[in-house]
Amino acid sequence: MAFAPASRDWTVQKTPAKGSTTYTAGAFIANDATNDVMVTAGTQQYIRGILLESKTNAAATTTSLSFQAPLSAESTFYGDMKSGETLAATDIGKPFDFAADGLTISTTTTYKPVTLVKFISTTKGVFKLNLTTGIEN
Repeated sequence: MAFAPASRDWTVQKTPAKGSTTYTAGAFIANDATNDVMVTAGTQQYIRGILLESKTNAAATTTSLSFQAPLSAESTFYGDMKSGETLAATDIGKPFDFAADGLTISTTTTYKPVTLVKFISTTKGVFKLNLTTGIEN
């Protein structure tokens, strides 16, 4: 399971890789104020984009990684649901969180970084990133 752009309005950028950190292609990354890291249960703000390449923890020589960055607030992406969690057609317009693995969507709504815009199946949907206005939900 991994994320992939659903719309054409994404561009490829580079970002510094954090030392002693594992990255998985297809995962979303977020800026943790030092460098970009994979999205986890606790890092669901400052979302940058979808990783195009992986890096193991031992690969300290990798200095940068390529990722796909959305070009607009309407950029959409395909997302799979966390194992055991499902979507319904009535969930369109509802917010969701990233799952702790950084590679799937969870029905949890603590941070609400994404919104379902198209229902594909109970395990897959098309989502967009939510913009923040400086006021937390």
